[in-house]
Amino acid sequence: MPSISEISSQYIDEVAELDPVRGERWGVASDPTRLTDYSPSGYDALRVLLARTLDALAAADPPADEAERLGAGFLEDWIAGEAGVIDIGERERNLSIVVGPAASTRSVFDLMDHATPEDWAHIAARLRAVPGCMNGYRASLQAGLDHGRPAARRQALAVAEQCATWAGNGDGGWFGIFVAGAAKAGVDATLQGELDAAARDAGEAYGTLGAWLRDEYAPIATEVDASGDERYQAWARYLLGTELDLDEAYAWGWAELARLEAEKAKECERILPGASFLEVRELLITDPARSMHGVEAYRDWLQSVTDEAIDGLDGVEFDIDPRIRRCDVRIPPEGSAAAAYYTPPSEDLKRPGQTWFPTVGRTRFPTWDDVSTAYHEAVPGHHLQGATIRLVPLTRAQKLGFVSAHGEGWALYAERLMDELGWFRTPDTRLGFLCAHALRAARVVVDIGLHTGRLIPASGASLYPGWSGEAGRPWTYDGAIDFMVRSGGMERDKSESEILRYLSWPSQATAYKLGERTWLEGREAAQAAAAGAGREFDRKGWHARALALGPLGLKRLGAELAGI
Repeated sequence: MPSISEISSQYIDEVAELDPVRGERWGVASDPTRLTDYSPSGYDALRVLLARTLDALAAADPPADEAERLGAGFLEDWIAGEAGVIDIGERERNLSIVVGPAASTRSVFDLMDHATPEDWAHIAARLRAVPGCMNGYRASLQAGLDHGRPAARRQALAVAEQCATWAGNGDGGWFGIFVAGAAKAGVDATLQGELDAAARDAGEAYGTLGAWLRDEYAPIATEVDASGDERYQAWARYLLGTELDLDEAYAWGWAELARLEAEKAKECERILPGASFLEVRELLITDPARSMHGVEAYRDWLQSVTDEAIDGLDGVEFDIDPRIRRCDVRIPPEGSAAAAYYTPPSEDLKRPGQTWFPTVGRTRFPTWDDVSTAYHEAVPGHHLQGATIRLVPLTRAQKLGFVSAHGEGWALYAERLMDELGWFRTPDTRLGFLCAHALRAARVVVDIGLHTGRLIPASGASLYPGWSGEAGRPWTYDGAIDFMVRSGGMERDKSESEILRYLSWPSQATAYKLGERTWLEGREAAQAAAAGAGREFDRKGWHARALALGPLGLKRLGAELAGI
């Protein structure tokens, strides 16, 4: 029988073969010329692999060591969660501007090597695969319609607009701009011609898909944005690794939000005495002295914030391996969703970790709320966690895998840790930190409320004067957007992008705060154990041991953290 480690490694290779886009994101060495088959037959093949791997895990020899013990539990939960999502038909209505196949396929080109003519030859081949890839994706969406599983009309129109943004007007759009950079790598005229032609075909494929979504899919899509409890719980098992008590989580989210609003009021008073939060927010986003001007200046500033955190925390709160001290800040193309995100280093660490900060067409960038985001995405957040996991002794799948509640919970915990350490040095940036956490608490109540129809409580309706939500009434799309502006301080266009994201990805928005809660409970248990044993709590050592657990669902993570 193969060992758990062997099953884990084989699973990664086989998924990367079936899903090259995911393989590229993992940084796994695989065929760089192919794209994922998002057609019904592609998903059928993935479902067969998931079932076969679960059977192999069940028949495997007992774990040989701690890495295999952790890895077996992780892989079982990870695979079963994805299988559950496929089984209820979610891949047949996967319309999302963040994680849908159109967005994932476009973004895979951001991760590819492009320094040599050989690299660009791979890109040309992968670009030629775009039309077939989008046709397969469309076939799955059509199957969803045929099976009575339409996505929401709102999501269809959002993805249609995204596709149109990237498609251009017969010039290859984003793809044409991308391949123009091949000249810097010294490609010859023949290869450049192939790249230009492939880019035009890729742009046309996105334009065709967008037009179909707008003109044919959207008119017969459902007007219902909500997933309902059953679909929501299937996503929660996959993304959070637990069965959610929806009523408890909803009530807790409201209480946490109220706590954070009280803290926000104190910082607002320090910035602009007597003013409301919205008035303070207006000052912070309009004062030229509180902004960076120009995209490159913004990127350079974010890089300096990232580098300062790495230098200041290394050897003090964490021992950061020299191989992962680099984290590059990048700007994604227009058409991307508004939220910042992180991509981990490749499996061999040759490609560094990268944080991505969308500009959404802006050229002036208020900085009050981006310091906390930089800590969340880079160090001590996603980059420290994700890159460290590449180095510790774990099974291969656990090194490369990701559980939203584990990863996002740590990143939110990292922001709180930086507050505890005094890194938010001005009232502006501390208010940004508090807003980031209020935003995540608001996500819990908005996401559960929108998807499961839970009503707005009286305490919530009165939390923000002037908000349109009414006690005892269900959530609305526009009310949720306004709620996010008032809780997190984000601009309305960003808030709308956030709500679209939540509606396309049930339960993921709750992963941040519910994951952070599990990390905090684990640390509190360790502190209590140290006090009970009459010794000082070693926070740095606890962090090292906690990160070394690798990704786990919340149910397993809570149990493991309590024991380290």
